[in-house]
Order: sequence, then C-alpha cells, then structure tokens
Amino acid sequence: MAPIDMSAARSLLRRIPSLLLAAAFVALQAFAAQAQSGSTPPIWEARSATNTVYLFGTIHVGARKMYPLSPAVERAYAASRIVVLEADPTDQSAAITAMQRAAYKPPDNLVNHVSPALMEDLNKALPSIGLAIEYAQAMPPHLLAMMLVMLEVGRQGYDPSLGLEMHLARRAKQDGKRIVELESIAGQLALFDSFSPDLQEGMLRATVDGITTNALGSEVRELVAAWSAGDAKRMTEQLDKEMESLPAAQAQEMRERLYDARNREMSERIAAMLAGGEPTFVAVGAGHLLGPTGILELLRAKGYAIRRM
Repeated sequence: MAPIDMSAARSLLRRIPSLLLAAAFVALQAFAAQAQSGSTPPIWEARSATNTVYLFGTIHVGARKMYPLSPAVERAYAASRIVVLEADPTDQSAAITAMQRAAYKPPDNLVNHVSPALMEDLNKALPSIGLAIEYAQAMPPHLLAMMLVMLEVGRQGYDPSLGLEMHLARRAKQDGKRIVELESIAGQLALFDSFSPDLQEGMLRATVDGITTNALGSEVRELVAAWSAGDAKRMTEQLDKEMESLPAAQAQEMRERLYDARNREMSERIAAMLAGGEPTFVAVGAGHLLGPTGILELLRAKGYAIRRM
C-alpha cells in the first residue's frame, strides 16, 4: 500500500466546507436542503416578560430554490437584533485548524482504528464518491463519515455553501446584526473526537452502508419534504430513524451526547437570552428543537410561552 501523502490529505481537508462541522453526525438532518416554492419551514416564538426569542429549525446544506425564506422567518429575522448560531460557519480559519488537528499523524491511519470488514466496504464505496483511499485513510472515522455525507449530498445536487447557517451568518454581517455562537467549530469537532471508538466506527459503517445501498436518496427526499412542509412530527420520525442504524448502546451514546446534553446546554443559554431585552433570532438544527428532550420542551418546562409561528 502506498504511503499516505499527508500534505495532500490536509489540502483536501481545507476544501471541506466549514458547515460540515456543524452538521456533525446528524446525517439525515444534514441532508434536509431543497425546499420547494411555498415551503413553510419550522419556526417558533418563545416569550418572557422582557424579551422574545425566535427559534428557527435549520438545515445544514441548501439549494438556491430555498430562497427567499418564508414570510414568518423573514419577519422574525427583521425583528431581531442578534442572530444566534450553533457555530459561525464563516470562520474558515477555525474550521481549517480544527480539521487539520483531527487528521492522523503518520504513520497512524484509519486502518488501525476500524475493522478489516469496514475497510473493505469503504474501499468498494469510495470510487462512486470520487475520494481516493489515501485521503480517506488520513481521517478519523467521525470526520471521514461527515466528509462522505457531504460528498454524497453534493452528488445529489445540494450545496453546503447555500445552507441556512451560512446564509444567515453572511446576511447578519451585512445587516450589522450581532452574531453569537452557542458552541464553536472547534468545540463541535472536539465533541465528535471524544465519542467512543465503537460509536465512531458505527457512524462510519452507517454512512458507508447508506451510500452503497442508495438508502440516503430516499431519506433525503422524505426529510426534505417534511422540512418544506414544516411537519415537525415527520421530521422527528426521520431523525429517530437515524438511531435505528446503530446498535442500541451506540444509539444511546449518540442521542445523549450529540442531542440531549447539548440541548440542555443550549436551552440554558437561550433562557439567559429570554431574561434580557434584545429580540434574538436563534437558528439551530431542527433536530435540537424537536422531541421530548428538545429545546422547545426544555423551555416550556422552565415556564416560557412557546408558540408556532
């Protein structure tokens, strides 16, 4: 086997869109991209005695036909002084630095961290995606899985650079609105890197299987349709299916660490914003808002009034 050209691998990492990190491993959530004309994406209003916070369920890749956004979203954005994102996707230097640090240092590589069976299936899947095995081997399982997701999404006509977080970040800067990060790109990647080896391999296995069986295409279409219609129930059902591709222990770890723990932290920060007086537009992945452990229910439990716009 030829040695890995780490310089070339790092060059490839620089070309991964920074939104890849925010997408993390919410694979299906990251696909929801191509809203149709007349779509009504999900947005809620949370009110306190002193402030209003708008909670917009986002998607991490996009298409030009998504824009302009619905009147409800536009009204909420216009009324807000602050735009809050999981992480600022326009911070390219942070994305590059974080991904470079995540790459294996020679002579280590992916072969030493996943099963021979998974490596064999990965080698079979890569030609259809257009990624050289030498590049793939330089990345840990979680980062490679995210990259494969984005490459597959791109093959289906979606574009991470047109995702809502990127759109909102650029627009907020143009409009002079203050941008606040709930997390950071480096923090998100560090979270993924801390996942157990079993979970990281399970994520890569689920991604490879989804590509080789062409299951991702139908999942994309279903979640896109649910997001476009603002159908929270269908979106929750689709996001739950994500867990079904993992063994029970891995699914439990992913749900707690990727969703539940982060939802609790985000809801505390949003509650602090509600205690203030500056109207705020919060845009986070729709999967963080929904479900019994989602941000909406956590804020309701704190006594805040929540309504769908």
